Amino acid sequence: MNLTAISAIIAIIISFVGLVIQLVAVGIYIGKLEGFKDLVNYKFAEQKDRLDKHNNFITRLYEVERRQGIDEEKIDVANHRIADLENKGV
Repeated sequence: MNLTAISAIIAIIISFVGLVIQLVAVGIYIGKLEGFKDLVNYKFAEQKDRLDKHNNFITRLYEVERRQGIDEEKIDVANHRIADLENKGV
């Protein structure tokens, strides 16, 4: 073999080693991206749970306020009845 053939073989081997190193690096990068994707999905699910809890709280609070209004109306009606009965008794 002459010097040109040997240097071509060495260049091919070095290129192949570089390719393998790049493939390993890309594999590691993709693995990290998958881990990051899992983390983002977990955070989104966690945020969705918090939002659901908040929405449930708002719904319950609205229901409590509605019932409170009804109870206040009932108290007003009862007070008017009592006042009417007191006025009739006089």
